[in-house]
Amino acid sequence: MEVKLVKKIDFDAIYKGNVGYVYATAIKYTKNHHTAEEIVQNVFLKYYVNMENTDADAARAWLILTTKYMALNEKRDHQKEYLVEEVEVKKEKELTRVAESPEEVFERKSNEQKFTELKENIFEALYKKNPRWYDVITITYILGKPQKEVAENMGITLDVLHSTLYRAKQWIRKNYAEEYAHLSDV
Repeated sequence: MEVKLVKKIDFDAIYKGNVGYVYATAIKYTKNHHTAEEIVQNVFLKYYVNMENTDADAARAWLILTTKYMALNEKRDHQKEYLVEEVEVKKEKELTRVAESPEEVFERKSNEQKFTELKENIFEALYKKNPRWYDVITITYILGKPQKEVAENMGITLDVLHSTLYRAKQWIRKNYAEEYAHLSDV
């Protein structure tokens, strides 16, 4: 059995014949287009560096297996990544909740419910007062759409959008600031 070694000039043919398979394998394991593209680049770079030591007939198998293992390593490594700050905040919240008495838990849940009801009342009243204000506030702040996009979709200028947002927020403050402050003090 004779092993046919790959030469650098054969790289283009191997790349063109296998890039689709390598990408499909990377996307299968990572489920992310950008990560898959990065893995494809790394696999072919690794292959290019080592190709003179590989069998040409085994190139596809080598590429696919290398892709699979790189993708699995990438996935494993990203699962371990986290911000220490996030973990500390999460632990602090857990410790605080463990230390809460049943009365404190009841009071916290009651306050959360009151804030939810206040929010619902504000939006209901805002819709009754001016449906356009309701739309602008909801799309801009609740859905988080860029103001320029909101203005274009509503067929108004950015200045008109800013003015509408300002008036709606002023109306909310005027009618609900006291109730909000009272809930915050509790």
